Amino acid sequence: MVRPVARVAVAGGKGGVGKTTVAVNLAVALASRGLSILLADADVDNPNAHVNLGLKAEVLEEITIFSPIISEDKCSSCGLCAQKCPEHALLARPGGLPVFFEDRCSGCKICQLVCPEEAISGGRKTLGHLFSARGRWPGLHVVGAELRPGEARSPLVAKALMEHVEELEAGGRYDMTIVDCPPGVGNTLIQALRGSDLALLVTEPTPFGLSTLRLALRAVEKLSLRAYVVVNRADISGQGLRAVRDICSRARLPVLAEIPYDRVAVEAAVRGDPLVEAYPSSRAAGELARLADRVLGLLGLARKG
Repeated sequence: MVRPVARVAVAGGKGGVGKTTVAVNLAVALASRGLSILLADADVDNPNAHVNLGLKAEVLEEITIFSPIISEDKCSSCGLCAQKCPEHALLARPGGLPVFFEDRCSGCKICQLVCPEEAISGGRKTLGHLFSARGRWPGLHVVGAELRPGEARSPLVAKALMEHVEELEAGGRYDMTIVDCPPGVGNTLIQALRGSDLALLVTEPTPFGLSTLRLALRAVEKLSLRAYVVVNRADISGQGLRAVRDICSRARLPVLAEIPYDRVAVEAAVRGDPLVEAYPSSRAAGELARLADRVLGLLGLARKG
């Protein structure tokens, strides 16, 4: 199987520290260096990387899972399906059909496989959809997934997205994949991180940022990923920045970039323009551009243009 040169995950523990801003600007900076970049938005509860780039998303396909349909005529009320269900999505009822708890079901089909009466057929449950966005940058392709309103199974939607990403990577059209990871430290984040060659942990020099960094560290440690820290709005607190550096020093975690606060970054985000293109001479854009070069160096790659 042909794989891209690398996959880089941009994570941040809790949301709000500038993770998507870093991911989007890194993707544009690398595309401007002649690389073909796949940007995967795995924040399935609130995907907005394409919005930050001023792009319109196009729905590709629905994400669905198996959902059991139990035949009243065939069911013998033996309870075997409920006994074998790993998520306890079925509850046996003597003399009646099992009770189905839809929000627990992962679509594994075990109930259908073990039913001795073949009373369970396969329905489909829509969890969300995959989308794609292109334009403005020939070397940049954005893909993502969005959870259907009211759905709670974001890990399954993130898993479907990453399977789609693997299919695209196998085509050999991309030099690098950048994954904009979801906030939090649960299974949705793990789905997005898995398979990455390195992780960039975005934080800020505030108590909130320190808490976020510690959360993100736990996730990458679980997967034994090579990780580096990116400090966003690094100059808003000298004391906070020293605390971030101290945590990184004790964890032997290199700080790869310290991006200064820049008012024009807000203006660019409001317009849907990446900072590295809208205000390339700004201090923040300069550090983001250097971050792109450092990532290339870590992965042993070179710019193509």
